[in-house]
Amino acid sequence: MEYLILMVKGFFVGIALIIPGLSGGTLAIYLGIYEKLLHAIGHIFSEMKQSLQFLIPLGVGMAIAIIGLANLLGYLIDINSLVVLLFFIGLLVGGMKDIYRQAIPKQHPIEATTILSGVVSFSLIIVLIVFGKLSDSTGIATIDITFFNIILLVLLGMAASMTMIVPGVSGSALLIVLGYYTAIVTNVIGNILDFSELTYHLSVIVPFTIGAAIGIIGFSKVIEYVLQHYPKQTYFAIFGFLAGSVIAMFFEINDPATGTTHDVQEPIYTHLLEFLGDNIVSFIGAIVLFVGGVILSRYLTRLIPEKE
Repeated sequence: MEYLILMVKGFFVGIALIIPGLSGGTLAIYLGIYEKLLHAIGHIFSEMKQSLQFLIPLGVGMAIAIIGLANLLGYLIDINSLVVLLFFIGLLVGGMKDIYRQAIPKQHPIEATTILSGVVSFSLIIVLIVFGKLSDSTGIATIDITFFNIILLVLLGMAASMTMIVPGVSGSALLIVLGYYTAIVTNVIGNILDFSELTYHLSVIVPFTIGAAIGIIGFSKVIEYVLQHYPKQTYFAIFGFLAGSVIAMFFEINDPATGTTHDVQEPIYTHLLEFLGDNIVSFIGAIVLFVGGVILSRYLTRLIPEKE
């Protein structure tokens, strides 16, 4: 039963990894497995049996979500990103109070270093948003398999995996900013069961996965260390990342009337009032799902004990 529960939790973390602006680390915190996940990854060689007993069912759940839902979620976001992303924004917002209490427990003084860590992390997300919008790139659809691009895929895997470890920082959003989300997530991972392109898919996935493994194992040790030695500052940095991620996800909401796929659609912030006037039913539905996301998140974060 314990393994089944871990698979279900891994499934939710996997969903987070393929939603632009959402972080797998965030869902791991809400599901009460974040610190155990860091320990299992960071000590996979020294405590292999215990680590694998935790990581294998979690990884199976993640793989099922990523392989099974990458295309579906991409399709739904193409159709109506407002409705889909507001649900996930609700998930983020619903858990922020609990993360805040991890950083600043009741009746405890607020330290300047704690506030600074949150300001810095929030600012990093804003910089990422600005850079992404200024780059004005819809990304590439395929990757030529050359030696240089194989090295690039390893580096992309490392970068994306490090953002997966940090709650509030989205690996998918980073790949969008760098212009590789469609090529890697949508066209390869989302079509992994298309065996007619198996050679190409493996040529992309294998180096990307190697880089991801290197990044996850290395960076998990760093996060585990700072959580142990600077817990308040670390959790408030996570709070800053989450606050920035909420803003980042709003910028990912596009108008489906302006294109057939999300990556070519115009963002609604360029014509917000006109969009809302033309899509009032979608807006109401999105608000309902936002509230549902908040409620679900509040339920999940009961797993986090509140500090006194």
